[in-house]
Amino acid sequence: MKKVAVVDIGSNTVKLFFYEVKGKKIKKLFSESIYLRLLNHLKDGKLTEEGVEELLLTLKSFKRQVEEFKPDCTFAVATYVLRVAENRNEILERVKKFFDVILLSGEEEAYYSALGALLDVKADNCLLFDIGGGSLEVCEILEKEPKRCKSYPLGTLEFKEAVENGVVKNVRRIKWKVRHYVNPYDFDLSESEILVGVGGSVRALRKVHGKRRIKKKALKSIVEKLLKMAPEDISRLYNISISRAQTVTVAAVVALELMDIFKCKELVISRNGLREGLIYKKVVVDGEC
Repeated sequence: MKKVAVVDIGSNTVKLFFYEVKGKKIKKLFSESIYLRLLNHLKDGKLTEEGVEELLLTLKSFKRQVEEFKPDCTFAVATYVLRVAENRNEILERVKKFFDVILLSGEEEAYYSALGALLDVKADNCLLFDIGGGSLEVCEILEKEPKRCKSYPLGTLEFKEAVENGVVKNVRRIKWKVRHYVNPYDFDLSESEILVGVGGSVRALRKVHGKRRIKKKALKSIVEKLLKMAPEDISRLYNISISRAQTVTVAAVVALELMDIFKCKELVISRNGLREGLIYKKVVVDGEC
């Protein structure tokens, strides 16, 4: 048995997870999410000092918890917000006093998310998407293996021109932007019966619907309902954190548009994602821990 800690620096949240790994089984023991909204701290291409200081304070707290957990190995990764920050090298150097952070490419992020999802969703051939705060990853699964993966600047916080205080004001703008970037013919699998969804905002849809499998017609009804609600109402009605309630509607609109693009009939929400995929590859397959 191995004890593993994972720190995940995202555009919307910074997360800490503890896992227990037995053979191929990966069991989550603990999680903590801090909504830093680092993407909103990007100014003129650089992460502001305020944003960096908030990140350092969070990582300092996480470091204490990791030391108490005493894991066999710790993995720290960063995704979109540091990929696009011009001062990323300086930031990665500053956070070294707490963790050695690996900056993942968009394709690596998509690959690990797909690996994680495949531990939970049994599918031979399908398309998968992972929507975070800053980016959207799409990966095709062929014969139970992640193949071509692409990353787009279409995270839930990247639609500011269409969203006001967490309320979607311009659905057409979101749909247009997704269509502008995502071309089904970039993939060998340009059509898929099911679309597998990964990410906290997508998992929030499970609370809205009550089930992890959502037919396209049902998702359309969910989108119509959410578009009429303020984040506070979504949070109260579906027991979703207010921070997540501010992004779930955008995620639902993006998911529905992807289903149109790839002619999918059903959305399947995965419990797993990037972190579980990272552990599976690093610990179970490669034996790095």
